[in-house]
Amino acid sequence: MFLVCGEAVIDLFHEREQGDLAFSGQVAGSPLNVAIGLARLGCASSFLTGLSTDPFGNRVIGALDKEGVAWDLSQRTDRPTILSFVMVKPDGGPDYAFYGENAADFAVRAEALPSHLPETIAAIHLAGFPLAVETSKTAYAALMRREASQRFISLDPNIRVALMGDLDVFRDHFESLVPLAALIKASAEDVETLYPGVDALTIAKRWRSLGCGTIVITDGAKGAFALNDCGVVQSKANSVEVVDTVGAGDSFMSALLAGLSDHNLLDPNALSKATNLKELLHFASMAAGITCSRRGANPPTRADISANQSP
Repeated sequence: MFLVCGEAVIDLFHEREQGDLAFSGQVAGSPLNVAIGLARLGCASSFLTGLSTDPFGNRVIGALDKEGVAWDLSQRTDRPTILSFVMVKPDGGPDYAFYGENAADFAVRAEALPSHLPETIAAIHLAGFPLAVETSKTAYAALMRREASQRFISLDPNIRVALMGDLDVFRDHFESLVPLAALIKASAEDVETLYPGVDALTIAKRWRSLGCGTIVITDGAKGAFALNDCGVVQSKANSVEVVDTVGAGDSFMSALLAGLSDHNLLDPNALSKATNLKELLHFASMAAGITCSRRGANPPTRADISANQSP
């Protein structure tokens, strides 16, 4: 089982045809999308966050239940659910406006974490705003330090500047977590935001030098590359008709983790020496491409991916 930690939000998409202030809602958030993506790919997943008791929080729980994602390790709170207003730009990319001050996702407390995780949890994935904001920032760091020697850990910075505060502070904190991770997946945009003017391969090498064995960097239509002990491998992005790119990186992440599970690579040493990363990147890119062809964060099933593979 995968344990996914981070935020759950409500994405409100601008409905251009219906008027300037017309929006339709969808349960989302990068880690939540990954948890659902894993479940749709046949991997058992559990979600850990601060879940609001407001009506939006109940919608989140309904979505998790529908997808078969466990949420019993989450902490309920009367803080509000984060709202994310999404305007789709001409190139299909999202333009976000976040409303999440004092949000439920940041209320996760270290002392309220389970003292022992179920033995069925083989891997932990952490991402998003709660890595940057107290009290969740401290709680997730404590969880990583406690579990790093026992379970596979992956990280995704998934930068959203409006909710993450001082990026210099976040960069220092993120780098303190890097040695605890077996895998880091980041977008080229994340890297440019955290390290302006420095190319992604240089940063991938930096994270490796800090102690993370395998780094994957995605760059939209340009594809992705991975770096481990065997060197750099690259994979092209699939050519699709883009509706929007919301959730594409999350579908990539869930498919990558599912692929690692399929190939018995949820082990830091095995992954750092793996020679089949190009195959894994291709599978993840297929999942991301399918999501780009749909409205919003809507990760594919294995049947969807099989149906989209070239004969």
